[in-house]
Amino acid sequence: MMQKLFQSAQIPVDKPVLVHARLRGIHALTDISYQQLSGNLLDCLLDCRPSLLLIPTFTIYSFMATRIFHREYSHSEVGRFSEEIRLRGYPRTFDPMYSVLDILDNLPSDLDFTRTFGPKTVMDYLKQHDGVIVNVDMPGFYATPIHGVELNHEVPYRYQKVYTGKMQTGDCPWIEINYTSYVREVSRLGTGSFPPYNQKRRLKYLRQQNIVHETSAQGVSLSWSSLNSFCPAIDRALEQNIHFLVDQVAEP
Repeated sequence: MMQKLFQSAQIPVDKPVLVHARLRGIHALTDISYQQLSGNLLDCLLDCRPSLLLIPTFTIYSFMATRIFHREYSHSEVGRFSEEIRLRGYPRTFDPMYSVLDILDNLPSDLDFTRTFGPKTVMDYLKQHDGVIVNVDMPGFYATPIHGVELNHEVPYRYQKVYTGKMQTGDCPWIEINYTSYVREVSRLGTGSFPPYNQKRRLKYLRQQNIVHETSAQGVSLSWSSLNSFCPAIDRALEQNIHFLVDQVAEP
């Protein structure tokens, strides 16, 4: 099923790829283990022959809470696929909040891992090299580089904040870091950030603009978009309405 899905998707080859994936629905449909599904999905992604393959292993909320990040042991917060692939030991960037697995070990060695967005960051590298964002069975179209577009527009619901904490890789000594992230407010109940993003409105707009390419097979969806098209489209939307991406609601 996954092979058929990727064959019909026609994802461009020789491009940097960042993938956001959700396996819960696929697991419910197939009853295949998460470990096997993760391996199958990874094989399909590699068959696309990307120049770079990145899988998010974000630890945003855990670093906010504890100010501690361990490159090898800190669990991913962004889904079972991410965590299953992390456990395979692929290279992980030394970024305390927005780390990614560099599956092909092709990221440049001189990137800045003390901030999420801006020159010489991973997200900037993806944008500069026309990266492709792939979503597998996601409820909307998720693309982390979108926050860089928000930063350029100085949206009122996000702000830059410096987090002081400690990081460790292997058995090396802990090091102190001042990390600059771009965040929304966290709810008083600690249940997430607000205001919430309106994924339905975003996806409808991207479809209208012919920015997102979609396919499905046996009840499972796949979508992708090139950042060279995606970022200018989000630029235009924010120019028209600075709150386009979010719902304006009170703090939960």
